[in-house]
Amino acid sequence: MTVKKSTFQMTQQQFCRWIREPDIEQIPTFPLERMQIYRDLLFNNVCSFINLVYPVARSILPEAQWQSLLQEFFQKAKCQSPLYNDISLQFREYLADHQHPILQEYPWLEELLQFEWLELYLDTVEIEEIRLTQSTTWQLIRKVWVLVYQYPVYRWTTATTFAQIESMPSAIMVWRDDQDHICVESLSVLFAVVIEQLNQQELVEQDIKKLIKATFPDFSNAQIQRQIDELKVLLTRLKLLDAPNKNDEEKG
Repeated sequence: MTVKKSTFQMTQQQFCRWIREPDIEQIPTFPLERMQIYRDLLFNNVCSFINLVYPVARSILPEAQWQSLLQEFFQKAKCQSPLYNDISLQFREYLADHQHPILQEYPWLEELLQFEWLELYLDTVEIEEIRLTQSTTWQLIRKVWVLVYQYPVYRWTTATTFAQIESMPSAIMVWRDDQDHICVESLSVLFAVVIEQLNQQELVEQDIKKLIKATFPDFSNAQIQRQIDELKVLLTRLKLLDAPNKNDEEKG
């Protein structure tokens, strides 16, 4: 048995299609001027959410190209949430999921969008407090995110130009401090490997030595110890580490 759609449902679908693509057809049921006002309000609202989260990407891309992306997203994306952080995430995912040509034209853009959204995420997410244990292990005091980029997008600002963009593979650590500020620290490859493991579990110093040796087999014992000491200094300075002192390690 086929159930015919009601006049209301048909009008509703026609209304939504016109909001997305106002050139496809007019809706005689409603005055065109009112429809245009309603569409402008919706479009500008969505755009304001996206522009707020991605100011650097917006400033670097040509204005016409950015506006074209916003128009395409508004027409084609299926947003599941009205929240501004969700809409901004869906904008980034829309480009990535559809392998949008602009990501090939600007190979740095996907990383830039990811980092700019991460700043919003860290600013709004509830981060559980880490419960420290009294032991001989190294423990991170705060949740951190270790990221690897082909471009130094974390350094770019709204003043960055095309001429300043160049590939520079690097690793960074991002976290929110006790004042709720977003912090970024550049890392060596070795430090990135060790911190990523610390982010997942507590480690004793012997574990860290084995990890460094497996990552850099040519390192001598003295070089390994030097790296461990420098890592402890760095994480202590950043107020991210609860590490045992030498006496505790010897007892353990």
